Amino acid sequence: MIIDAWGRDNIYTIDENRRMKKWKYLHQIYVGGESLFRIVDEIDSLPWVKWYYDIRKDVYSKKKVLVIELPPSRIEEMVYAIEQIGNNRDYEIYNADINIIQSFMVKNRLNFFDESNEDMNRDFIIPELNILNIKFIDGIRDIEINGEIFTNFEASLDYFFSHMDDCNIIISENGDEYFQKFFNLGKHYGYSAYTALSRERSFNSYGKVHHRKSGFIIRGIPHIDARSSFMYSEGGLEGVVTISRLTDLPLFHSSRITPGTAVSSYEIRKAISRDIMIPLYKGDHEEMKNIDQFIESDKGGLILQPSPGVYEGVYEIDFSSMYPSIIVNYNLSMETINVKCKNFELLPYLNYRICKDRRGILSDILSDLLDLRLYYKGRKDEDQRFALRDKVLKWLLLTSFGYTGYKNAKFGKIEVHEAITSIGRNILAESFQIAQEEGFEVIHGIVDSLWLKGSGDIKRVMERIEAFSRLKISLEGYYKWITFLPSREGDGAINRYFGLMSNNKFKIRGIEMRRSDFPEICKKMQGEILDLYSYVNSISDFLYVYKKALKIYEKYKENIITGNVMDEDLMLSFVMTRFPEYYSVNSIRKKASEKSAGSVPGDRLDFFVKDEKKGLVELDNLDGKYDRNFYLRKLDLAWDSISYPLRYGGVIYQKVIEEYD
Repeated sequence: MIIDAWGRDNIYTIDENRRMKKWKYLHQIYVGGESLFRIVDEIDSLPWVKWYYDIRKDVYSKKKVLVIELPPSRIEEMVYAIEQIGNNRDYEIYNADINIIQSFMVKNRLNFFDESNEDMNRDFIIPELNILNIKFIDGIRDIEINGEIFTNFEASLDYFFSHMDDCNIIISENGDEYFQKFFNLGKHYGYSAYTALSRERSFNSYGKVHHRKSGFIIRGIPHIDARSSFMYSEGGLEGVVTISRLTDLPLFHSSRITPGTAVSSYEIRKAISRDIMIPLYKGDHEEMKNIDQFIESDKGGLILQPSPGVYEGVYEIDFSSMYPSIIVNYNLSMETINVKCKNFELLPYLNYRICKDRRGILSDILSDLLDLRLYYKGRKDEDQRFALRDKVLKWLLLTSFGYTGYKNAKFGKIEVHEAITSIGRNILAESFQIAQEEGFEVIHGIVDSLWLKGSGDIKRVMERIEAFSRLKISLEGYYKWITFLPSREGDGAINRYFGLMSNNKFKIRGIEMRRSDFPEICKKMQGEILDLYSYVNSISDFLYVYKKALKIYEKYKENIITGNVMDEDLMLSFVMTRFPEYYSVNSIRKKASEKSAGSVPGDRLDFFVKDEKKGLVELDNLDGKYDRNFYLRKLDLAWDSISYPLRYGGVIYQKVIEEYD
């Protein structure tokens, strides 16, 4: 069973028993176009190249190509030569920028953490592995290894390296930050290991700037930094191994990639396994549209804005993985939309033609992923392993839609992206109508979810929606009551609500306890008040908890005024979106960015506010000095949100003029 793999011309794999194997690997790239003999004339004399002509297929069709077999270390050199021969326009190059380890694993029909060689072994079991856990508490001065605290550096080195020889996986906290120094100092004491650093980079994702610091690689022992791995934070080791198996990428890379990169890697892996060539550069461009098509295609998901208020007896129904399901069930793919075809489905409004004569590669590939996710979702209550796998697969499917419109996505096309949102809008609009016909009032609707209030048959509503939409729909829950908060403009905010479900669990979105830019003290206050609300079964019951809720608010307010708070209660966080000099507003965020030397866009900063007006912030500790007015204002905003049900409609509680002082 392969646990890790690394290398280029020579690939090395290691199994759960620490046995290493060396593989010689030659990579294949493909070149299409006219006058391929010109390339052959140039490369025929090279001793490290093998070539031949063959018929291969890309997403659209089969074509004659030149197959070039060469060491992976020579790929960039070969691509440059081909582009020079073809003046950067005459030839199409395929499979030249795919991950070497991924290609090696697929070509040799190998899988990480599984010897079954099944493409979709849903019930795989991670074997008993020797995992070495290390946590850097205070740099390299205080270190916890396998639950034991070390304050003596030499002792921590001896313990760590003596156990590293027998371990299969290393899971750290802050290893990416401190391991390089730890291992470098270890060399002076006679300890050594084959290590490397991954590339550091900043990138944009869904309008946010992210920064990925260099990751610390230990050859032969996969290293996961729990603090820097989103996949690990969501799904633990089960989730990361699931990503590794789906993408055929080593565990270290699988733990660090974004969900979007993971789904893109999964699509590439499936294409390689089906012998579909993957272009180095995409050649398709956005199609011409008339003005009506342009306006229609530029719309996003459909949203019905709620009226602010508290509602009793509300159902929430969701489309299961709506956008990926639309891709699969409507056969949306780059080679099935607006192509020559005998049998096609015409999309209303957009008038795009969807071919029905062949199965699209994107819909085909995602159908496997969607089935896998629905399988784990259906069994997540019976086994924690499946719940963790379901979490990471949910993220992959969420981002699969966004990648259809990404300009560099190998299997993306903007018309596919536009078709998905158009179909989604039509489905949701028709669902509104069905719900109303069945006796329900639509309280709120957002892209793939509906909140319905009424005494009709909810099962019949769901059956009718499933029948016309071709999508699966699930009952997310039944609310005893749910509060939709007002926006700054006074109408209902689409993503700020909280409610108590029939299973006595809260669903909370967008309020201060879910925001990193509010201090912990605000979140604690809202948490305590929500505990009170857990006993509220109807709107009229809020009357009986008002005084207790007010006492909780006043207690936290008094703590801020008197200084009866811990530093961690006052900490705020934000993600830098630019370098300090590019912040146009002289805000406390800019001040925190300036004070954090070496931080770059995408880094997350924790800070305290000492004096908002003077722009004084602290990054480490406060020593009891902080801006009380700033934190009181934050607390008041949190109170306004959480106390909304107490004053809703002006019936239960009405503010008096003195309270505005």
